[in-house]
This record gives sequence, structure tokens and C-alpha cells, in this order.
Amino acid sequence: MPDVKFLSVLPTNASSSDRVNRLSISGSLLQNPQQFSVNFVNSTDCTDNITYHFKVIIPTQTIVENYKRNGEWSSLQKDTELNIFDETSFCLEFVFDYPNSMMLVYQGRELGHNFITKYETLFSLTDIQAVQVWGDVQKVNQYALSYN
Repeated sequence: MPDVKFLSVLPTNASSSDRVNRLSISGSLLQNPQQFSVNFVNSTDCTDNITYHFKVIIPTQTIVENYKRNGEWSSLQKDTELNIFDETSFCLEFVFDYPNSMMLVYQGRELGHNFITKYETLFSLTDIQAVQVWGDVQKVNQYALSYN
């Protein structure tokens, strides 16, 4: 498995009005990239529980969504084919829908955002402690958090 290319610990706030509600991330990819993923993990030092796994397989333009519980990937993997990713960079926005335990994903564009997918999570979104980027990523160029 490839190494973690980027890791960010999310701030923990007791108040629901101060929680992260959007996370934007953009970056450049290695030459001839095969895949990259963004994991929303429930521990800063262990990947046994992943609330939301978003993976892009670039040659087939496939998005894989899943979760991991106690070290085991779910059999409820969701695969979607979309012809929207290029081989040089990515720009994604993840929206946390806490009441419905849903993650909404958008692709950043020059003139706004395009909806990609939504995924209902097994774990509560409040369980997420960190964000990891894996795979054929050369550099994360921008990372931003938004609050309620």
C-alpha cells in the first residue's frame, strides 16, 4: 500500500455549532497516476476504522467509496464511473451532513463546484479525527476547513 502523502488532524470542538462542515483540498498528481484516495479516519495513528474512504482510479475514471470497521473493508463498496478527472491535478470539496450522517463530494471548477456523489456513513461524522491523502499525489497545494 502506498504511503500517506498528507495528514491533517481535525480540530475537535465540543459545540456542534463549531464543527467543521466543509473541507476543501486540491493538489497535483504524479506522472501517469493510477489512483489516489482521501480517508476520513477515526484515529490519528491507526487506520482500522475509516468513516469515509473516497478513492479515484484514474485510468478507468472510477470513484470507489467505502468504509473500514475494525480493520475490515465493508462489502458495501460503491463504485461509480465518471469521466471528470484529469491526470495532472484534483480539486475536491467534502461537505459534512452531520444530521444525516452523509458525506457530499463536489469537484472544484473555475466557475464553481460540480456535485460528484453522496455517501451515507456507518460511523457518525463526529468520529472523524483526521484526514489522510494516499496514492499517486505529488503535492497538496491547498487545504481549507470551513465551519458552521
